[in-house]
Amino acid sequence: MTKEQISSYTMRISQANTAQLALILYEIIIGSVEDALFNFEKNDMDSFEHDVVQAQNFLQELISMSRMDSKTAADTMSIYLFVDHELLMSLVKKQPVNLTECLGYLKSLQKSFVTIAETDTDGPLMENTQQVYAGLTYGKGYLNESMDPMGNPNRGFQA
Repeated sequence: MTKEQISSYTMRISQANTAQLALILYEIIIGSVEDALFNFEKNDMDSFEHDVVQAQNFLQELISMSRMDSKTAADTMSIYLFVDHELLMSLVKKQPVNLTECLGYLKSLQKSFVTIAETDTDGPLMENTQQVYAGLTYGKGYLNESMDPMGNPNRGFQA
């Protein structure tokens, strides 16, 4: 991931509710798996392994935030566990093991979570974060987003 992507994800995570956070995790996992496949084709094994480990770490985060309160959740968990197994096998064998198939499953689940995120009206998970303003400044062909440095002096963790 580039520094710009990390900054963008950081800003989006700070403003996201639960469903939006799941969507962000899907984007990161899918991007990492696609990067791993690309790096394998380039024969860059260090980057391949790094991307697979990154995908595994974010998949574990997605697994940890899943609730097992329905049959659909159990089915989704079985897909997560399959993808996790294939990522692990890719690391062990140092080649993509069913990663294109895993991408298909992940993209299909991501589409489902888009629908869920559209109906989720919960507020952001994080409180006391910096306020993000869009459109105050702009450059040629892009819109800058900036944070108010003086917005809330009591921002952050509270006891």
